[in-house]
Amino acid sequence: MSKNFILVSFNELNFDYLKKYNRIKKYKNFDKIIDKVNETFCGEEYKYLEPWIQWPTIYTGKTAKEHGLFRLGDCVNYQNETIFNELEAKGKTVGVISSMNLKNDLKNPQFFIPDPWTDTPSDSSYWSIKISKTINYFVKNNSKLKYNLKSLFNLFLIFLKYAQLKNYPIYIKLFFTSFGKNWRKALFLDLLLNDIHLSNYNKFKTNFSNLFLNGLAHIQHHYFFNSKNIDNKKLQNPNWYIAKKYDPLDEAFNIYDKILGSYLSLKECNFMLATGLSQIPYDRIKYYYKLKKHEVFFDKFDLKYQNIFELMSRDFLIRFKNQTECTKAYKIVESISDNNNKKLFADIQIKENDLFVSFVYDEEIKNQEVLVNNGNKIILKNFVNFVALKNGMHNEKGFIYFEDFRKDSRIRIENIKSEILKNI
Repeated sequence: MSKNFILVSFNELNFDYLKKYNRIKKYKNFDKIIDKVNETFCGEEYKYLEPWIQWPTIYTGKTAKEHGLFRLGDCVNYQNETIFNELEAKGKTVGVISSMNLKNDLKNPQFFIPDPWTDTPSDSSYWSIKISKTINYFVKNNSKLKYNLKSLFNLFLIFLKYAQLKNYPIYIKLFFTSFGKNWRKALFLDLLLNDIHLSNYNKFKTNFSNLFLNGLAHIQHHYFFNSKNIDNKKLQNPNWYIAKKYDPLDEAFNIYDKILGSYLSLKECNFMLATGLSQIPYDRIKYYYKLKKHEVFFDKFDLKYQNIFELMSRDFLIRFKNQTECTKAYKIVESISDNNNKKLFADIQIKENDLFVSFVYDEEIKNQEVLVNNGNKIILKNFVNFVALKNGMHNEKGFIYFEDFRKDSRIRIENIKSEILKNI
């Protein structure tokens, strides 16, 4: 009789740095697997080293150019059979918690909660719908200081329904110390997503499920320079951003170690841990902003759009009624710059009536001005939220743990799908 299979995605975790920490301070569960972890690689150009590109490679078994998913949310418009479809067609039950860039085209998932950035429905159950809407709200509003009461109440209900009692002390500490410490918000949500996944798995005994956690990727991107084990000691975050006494990576490794322990202790279940990509520190600090009111900003330029949809981080999509308006807007958006001729937007792409845009301004925003229609100017800082200082960059080397793998073998990530199928 075949075993159930759980794939846990610790997005972009750099095991090389984890090993440095583990030599000094043993993490109970990571220490059990750290010498059994293999490397993965994708062999792609740097522009394809994005998690929303490489996780679909794992789900489909196809390279980036083969599956054609280059933007977060692209999956909703593409017909790519994934491992979830394939297993469901074979009569296996499947479940999804936040799998990146994966649409819900399944016939009858036992549970499906999409990632917060992809416009695809959850499964039809009351709790999955509530979880999806609530997590979506908190992830997209992470840079805000205040949240609406309805969303906080819904989060509290989800917490009461799913949070494991043994984790209550961790939740309480993370919640009440998270003000001004955004990395703890990310860890709170990841721990909750884990408890939601475990609750669903234990209820249904799902044949194949995937839990995707993004908190470590967020922490490495924004707090790598506070690591006690960083190689370049000259790269340090300023005290106004985060005090030197804090090491968010160590805090994250402690939480993820507990999450890992939940799966190592499961009986009669195959367990695989994968990171997709990893991150390494940048050679300099980059400022990270996002537009706070996209419609208000682009109304200054008289764009004739229908809707604007926020995607992950600084990316967004502007939808127009036809391609003519979209093409006009491309020229306008591409030309927007500050008073020193530094462009605000890049990586702009037209796909039918949609314009994909990234806000790429990476200098400290003080009093820079932007020229708008009729010769008028606006003050840029009034239209952006500071998100973080960017510390980490993507690296094609990823990591994978599966007990049956031969040690020291390097695995192409498009082959992970077939390895799972062999063992379920």
